[in-house]
Amino acid sequence: MFGQVLSKLRKSIRRRGALGTVRHAAARLARPLLALAPGQRRMRRLKAERDRAFDERYGVDTGGVIPLDQLEIEGTTWEQGVPYWGIDPDEFARLLAALPARPEEFAFVDFGSGKGRAVLLAAGHPFRRIVGVEFAPELDRVARENLRTYRGEVKCRDIELVCGDALEFDLPPGPVVCYFYNPFEGEIMAGVVARITAAHRAAPRDVYVLYANPRHREVWDQSGCFEPVTVTGEFAVYRAVGSTPLASAGATGGGRAAVSAGGVNAQAPGSPGAW
Repeated sequence: MFGQVLSKLRKSIRRRGALGTVRHAAARLARPLLALAPGQRRMRRLKAERDRAFDERYGVDTGGVIPLDQLEIEGTTWEQGVPYWGIDPDEFARLLAALPARPEEFAFVDFGSGKGRAVLLAAGHPFRRIVGVEFAPELDRVARENLRTYRGEVKCRDIELVCGDALEFDLPPGPVVCYFYNPFEGEIMAGVVARITAAHRAAPRDVYVLYANPRHREVWDQSGCFEPVTVTGEFAVYRAVGSTPLASAGATGGGRAAVSAGGVNAQAPGSPGAW
């Protein structure tokens, strides 16, 4: 046990330096204390009420706040992840309204899809394809069941859930919207941004980024490949340099139906990346 702690400490010092390691450790230790603050407790209570209303209405289980150390995840990538917290539907709607592109021309990829709430919400829009990427098998299993039981509006029938590491995920071909709800800390985000940047340069196409709760905007700002389109206190929208700006279009077409289990393409769990 002590040997594992010492090994992690050495890795952290090599990557962050001594001062950066101290700050990283302090931030991790502070999280449980911050959760006890009156404002945090009130926010979580309101979230629980909204989660319950959403799940009861649509016959799913997407609510809750789940620390990653409570899940069975191989490797140590989870240490750079953040607790599962499904996005509020109204917040998602505001973010998607800021997308300057027609959904039907794009694949939608949710990095850190958790129980699949954003995947379900995206399914209410006519995206060409929707993919959710989640490295925690327990959350991925819940998301698959949610796709089977969802009673909301579905306008995209090509929905795929991938249980694997975002650092190893290859973007689908064609124009892509990459969605993030603050799924991981800066190190993992930097690796994912580098992979998306490399994919875009290898096969140029329109790529947009929808980043809710953008705690690590600097990674995108410094990528040399993406430029901001819209930035608010709630979210940031980026596009790859050279992407074609299009008029935003609301959800059209489709009907109300549930996605059957057969509509989900399962893939074997991927190998988590290094911390």
